[in-house]
Amino acid sequence: MCFELFDKKDDIVVWRKASDNECYDNKLASPDAYPPKCDDSVEPDAAWYTPLRACVTVPNPKLKKLSLKSLAKWPARLTVAPDRMTEVPGGSAGTFKHHDGRCKDWAKHYKKLVPGLGSDKIRNVMDMNTLYGGFAAAFVDDPIWVMNAVSSYGPNTLPIVYDRGLIGAYYDWCEPFSTYPRTYDLLHVEGLFTVESQRCEMKYVLLEMNCILRPERYAIIRETSYFLDAINTIAKGMRWNCRKEETEHGTQNEKILICQKKLWFSKSLR
Repeated sequence: MCFELFDKKDDIVVWRKASDNECYDNKLASPDAYPPKCDDSVEPDAAWYTPLRACVTVPNPKLKKLSLKSLAKWPARLTVAPDRMTEVPGGSAGTFKHHDGRCKDWAKHYKKLVPGLGSDKIRNVMDMNTLYGGFAAAFVDDPIWVMNAVSSYGPNTLPIVYDRGLIGAYYDWCEPFSTYPRTYDLLHVEGLFTVESQRCEMKYVLLEMNCILRPERYAIIRETSYFLDAINTIAKGMRWNCRKEETEHGTQNEKILICQKKLWFSKSLR
């Protein structure tokens, strides 16, 4: 697999992946090499319902800045467009910078709308439909941890999230999310219902959000007015308190729904 022995102590061994393709070109060139080199038909970043294959994926030789030494040091790497932006459809340093600028505007506006956002009162946050991880980057100076969920049915931008030094995962929100109930203090949803409305009913997504959100905590939902009104109706059925707010630029085609999950008990348990 072209891993190098980096360090060893007692029963602990640390291996380091090669920083260039020289080993792959030499060692995997043999037809008897095992595990063999993956053929070109294998998408190297495919991970959602993709069976494991006993082969080695060779890094794209066009990407020169994938090794750890080539990346900018933290926190500079958070704001530098990764080399793999060129692999994303429509991706460029310009679109990366534009997205980050939008997310900074969002964060500034959200802090006016949600009590405690930016303080230690809200710690565990999920961006449920992230693009490049800009929402998480906008809160880097706040005591907040953000999980970035990249749609398994959209453009694969998870490598960008990782290259920035952030955490994330692929996910299909038409399925239950694998986490403990009542894990998150804040859920951020931008455009998710518009994108997924043709594949599953929004009530199931909202019920899953209700499951992973802590009582008395918040959901920020950015959507068109068409979806926002329907979401508000379902949220009331889940006993959420919601209010509609303007976006930071007051656009007509997009609104914000701020919802707080209530803590309530069944009368039969009292």
